[in-house]
Amino acid sequence: MAKELILVLNPGSTSTKVALYEGEKELDSQNLPHPPEELEKYPDINDQLGFRRQAILDYLKERRVGLGDLAAIAARGGVVGQLESGAHLVDEAFARASLNSPQPHPANLSPVIARELAEEAGIKAYVYDPVCACGRAEDLISISGLPELPRPFLTHVLNSRAVAIEQARRDGRELSESVYIVSHLGGGITTNLIRHGRVYDIVADDEGAFSPERAGGLPARYLARLCYSGRYSESEMRARLKGRGGLMAYLGTNDLIEAEKKIEAGDRQARLVVEAMALQISKDIASLYPVVDGKVDKTVLTGGLAHSRFLTGLIKQRCAFLGPMEIMAGTFEMPALALGVLRVLRGREEAHINKF
Repeated sequence: MAKELILVLNPGSTSTKVALYEGEKELDSQNLPHPPEELEKYPDINDQLGFRRQAILDYLKERRVGLGDLAAIAARGGVVGQLESGAHLVDEAFARASLNSPQPHPANLSPVIARELAEEAGIKAYVYDPVCACGRAEDLISISGLPELPRPFLTHVLNSRAVAIEQARRDGRELSESVYIVSHLGGGITTNLIRHGRVYDIVADDEGAFSPERAGGLPARYLARLCYSGRYSESEMRARLKGRGGLMAYLGTNDLIEAEKKIEAGDRQARLVVEAMALQISKDIASLYPVVDGKVDKTVLTGGLAHSRFLTGLIKQRCAFLGPMEIMAGTFEMPALALGVLRVLRGREEAHINKF
């Protein structure tokens, strides 16, 4: 039997998630924490490259796994242009593009580390469904209202497509013949139209519903006025929109569980804000139906907030007239990365090779 041991890498802002999969089976999964005092030593995210690489090597050593034992490496990807969904071979050009990404994020380090380790092991590294893997939006969809500001096509591709793949399996359908709306409910909220396996249209985290810590879509004229009011610097405004918006701005917490405890204690403001968030999510879902003339097979709610029966109950009530809705709570990034690369190893999917 062919070797199918896959190392999965998923760097976040304060930790690096790593896992080992043998075929479909998860052998081990760990979250390697990076203390603030350690990260403070590195002025830029790219400076963390060697530090995070060593943490991964230490993890493998502790698990008594050598690089030569691996069949492939699956890495989370960042923003490197506009890619198609699916697997992407991490070659020198892909790694270089990741390091030079216009949007600094720890995820951009993942393909670089994966490439280095893969070269040492004599195997291949892949990125699967990075946030920019929506393909090129059709002209009709990319128009925003200002020629200078075409709609950015970035969303929670990895988890949303993983959920669509699983939903199609449960429904006994081919993903290539299905149309799902997947609403990813997390620290940021996006709603995604997955048409025939491809992210066809989206409501991005700065277009639609506010979330636990993001402001979502805002009245443009009044936002422009606030930006030029002198009350905030550009960096402060960015933090206000992403990090200190949404529930955090209204309730002083980005924890939905805490917000629901406030509601249970009779806090009318907390109830109003959470119900407003549910209403905005419902409007996002409904707004994607006209894109495919209403021909949607199912809507799926996913992400960490989908564990909330209160929130999902409000959304299901609002959207009942649209058709069936399922809940697939949680995130599935690690298995999505592993299983995507496994399909490549088994010849069921072909990896893209990009030119930058």
